[in-house]
Amino acid sequence: MRRLIIAATITCTTLLLATACKGDTTSGSLTPAPASSMGLPRAGAPAVQSPLKTDLLATDPCGAATKTEVEAVGGTLKNAAAEDIASGRGCAWIFANSAGNVSGALNVNQPDGLSHLYALKAQGSGVTTFKPLPNIAGYPAVEYANGGEGQGACQLAVGLRDDVTYVLVTQLRRGSAYLEDPCGLSVKIAEFAIQHLKAVQ
Repeated sequence: MRRLIIAATITCTTLLLATACKGDTTSGSLTPAPASSMGLPRAGAPAVQSPLKTDLLATDPCGAATKTEVEAVGGTLKNAAAEDIASGRGCAWIFANSAGNVSGALNVNQPDGLSHLYALKAQGSGVTTFKPLPNIAGYPAVEYANGGEGQGACQLAVGLRDDVTYVLVTQLRRGSAYLEDPCGLSVKIAEFAIQHLKAVQ
């Protein structure tokens, strides 16, 4: 049941980026067209200055962060495993003692990258939380939600290219050191993911 809940959470989050949890959910290409041909970024979104190839996360989603790395910042893991979601494959890191979980995946369904979130914010619908964050390891990021905000919850999108984001969905519970700062943990895992991607460019 826990695996189903985690998969459902990140699925809806991925769909938010694609369609604000409404409309078409058809999977996109893992190799989108060059951003320049699509006029990205737009809607005030920041440009990704050093685009990254994302094959690692597409083929090995749990390669974003090792067990040792996640435990060093978030506490003991019960499990880490790849999960099937709407956009393809993601990774769920589940903490021991019911302290919560973090799920991470590329959002390949929405080829506008962070520009899609900025456009939703500009039109005044589709997001109830929208907070640009300081760059994560040199890459732009946004904390966002379309409802579901609460203690221990964070949804974070990091622009790896102008047309691709890496989405982290965090839900922490009592026993987690990051219960009051779930986005702080999301940022740490995003940093690991970017480091691993840079290592295989």
